[in-house]
Amino acid sequence: MLNDRAAMTATEGLRPESTVATVSLDAHGGDFGVNVTVNAAIEALQVDHALNVILVGQQDVIEKQLCEVNPVEGQRLGIRHAPGVLPMDAKPAASLRRGQDSSMWGALRMVADGEAGACVSGGSTAALMTLGVKLIGMLTGIQRPALMAHVPAAKGYTGMLDLGANISVNASQLVQFAVMGSVTAEVADGIERPRVALLNVGHEDSKGHEVVREAHRLLKDLPLNYIGFIEGHDIFSGKADIAVCDGFAGNLILKSSEGLVRLLLSELSNALHSGPITKLGALLVQPALRRTLARLDPAAHNGAPLLGLNGVVLKSHGHAGVKAMTHAILDAGREARRGVPERIGAAIRAFHLEADA
Repeated sequence: MLNDRAAMTATEGLRPESTVATVSLDAHGGDFGVNVTVNAAIEALQVDHALNVILVGQQDVIEKQLCEVNPVEGQRLGIRHAPGVLPMDAKPAASLRRGQDSSMWGALRMVADGEAGACVSGGSTAALMTLGVKLIGMLTGIQRPALMAHVPAAKGYTGMLDLGANISVNASQLVQFAVMGSVTAEVADGIERPRVALLNVGHEDSKGHEVVREAHRLLKDLPLNYIGFIEGHDIFSGKADIAVCDGFAGNLILKSSEGLVRLLLSELSNALHSGPITKLGALLVQPALRRTLARLDPAAHNGAPLLGLNGVVLKSHGHAGVKAMTHAILDAGREARRGVPERIGAAIRAFHLEADA
């Protein structure tokens, strides 16, 4: 939890929940392009009546898709033309050299220019991070941005960062990730005094490499609700609200857990349809299964904020469907209203962590 000084500073400029938020949406980002983004934008507008969405991309393509769906919320849905499209495997150098006319560049540019409060893209993660840093810039004192996602846990979700933006990190960067994650959980997710932990190979202070042990020592001196080391299984038990690690470990855990969930669901489906008796049992447990599957559905927690930037940027899963993309757009609007970047910056200053940059 923030100390008094940090909390007071962090609440300055906090916007009311009813404030209109504008989200710039990379219309061509993701595997399905406008077939998903346009429909998701319309659904998000139907849910959040204080939301505006600007579709950034090839105007003729977007307009054609809009004609097919005929949105009612047309007055809150705009188009910003951008002729280029970055490929899903776009590398950082290529995105800087050839991406200036792209939909991703245009969506980020709107945030940088103050025309939008948040940006959502399902495009290349590497390109999004590179262009985000170039166009929007970093918060003062933040060394590196970090991707954060929510993974299902025994009670609710565990926020985990970093997820691949930073393969190699030092101790002070892990500390900054912890502060960014804690502020986001408190401000955006409404968790009072979020429990923050460092991912390690054991719970004892002596375990792990020097970088993790040094971050552990530094975090114990900060007024966060830091609970120490956790192991991989603790992420899913709900022991912590925020799990901090380098991008290499975070990405492996996220992708492995997604693969494991798909395997378990496939095996469960096969087992429940293996015979007449099990099919009858499947009908009996169907309501409970639906509730469980809805919570485990990746679409229910799609949208990884790129924390540390001087603006709200959310990375959607590249394979996201309409439901998942809608969730990311709504999250982006909420983070923009609640001023998550400003409050992260306030915490970094209050904890004097900018000196480490």
